[in-house]
Amino acid sequence: MNITFDKGTAVISGLSCFEPRHIFDNGQAFRFAERDGCYEGVAHGRFLRVSKRGEDVLLYPCGTQDYERIWKHYFDLERDYDALFCDCSDEALRSGREFGCGLRILNQQPFETLITFIVSANNNVKRIRGIIDRLCRLCGEPFTFEGKTWHRFPEPAALARLSEGDLKECGSGYRAPYLKGAAKMVAEGFSLEALRALPYGEAKKELQALPGVGPKVADCVLLFSLGFYDAFPADVWIKRVMREHYGFVGSDKAIYEFARDKFGEYAGIAQQYLFFWQRENSGKQETNRNAV
Repeated sequence: MNITFDKGTAVISGLSCFEPRHIFDNGQAFRFAERDGCYEGVAHGRFLRVSKRGEDVLLYPCGTQDYERIWKHYFDLERDYDALFCDCSDEALRSGREFGCGLRILNQQPFETLITFIVSANNNVKRIRGIIDRLCRLCGEPFTFEGKTWHRFPEPAALARLSEGDLKECGSGYRAPYLKGAAKMVAEGFSLEALRALPYGEAKKELQALPGVGPKVADCVLLFSLGFYDAFPADVWIKRVMREHYGFVGSDKAIYEFARDKFGEYAGIAQQYLFFWQRENSGKQETNRNAV
């Protein structure tokens, strides 16, 4: 992999596993949208445009400092996805890996990920995007880029100050008290970052002390923001994969133990391949990581 910088753009060549649609449309992040062949959005408080030119990946605006400090980790660019499961004999995972080639786990900010996946419960992609966008417009810090106003994700204290009525007006419905309660706990000292140092089981238990956080939401937060690559969110699509391709039916804990034993320390990446493959080939148009 080689990175050069040209007129405010990071140009990454020699990176075989990077497909923007597979990264941004696979249910792990909801603030990027496709526009004219590019994906644009806000992450880590910054605007970013992601595109491809031939086999090169383009990140704009991105200088050396932002690349090293933010985007290299955000896109998990130091991990060789080509080498993961490359000799896999598992038919379902091999199919998922081939279908979802270019998918990468995003390392998102923990609070944003927490709130996003509380919103995601019993929801669909279009509605999740809309709710998150309205929350950011309501109390996220605005900034301007290329003449357009964007909004950073709200700070915990700002979100906690909203009334349940405010949150419901954003479309959150019954999730409003969960969002307010979780934001309040984080604003008052619940440390999401401290969970990184805990074993998987303890970190998951701590997360479930937050309002609106069950096993699946906890696993999403662990996998997509806290570096637990063995976390295995068990949504309806994954349970279908487990049932149809592995003949396995069980609790979320049992599914995790089955997946951890079968796929190893990168079970969460295997989960993304299986989830994306199952969902995209289901024939349904408007789906997401629906809660059980």
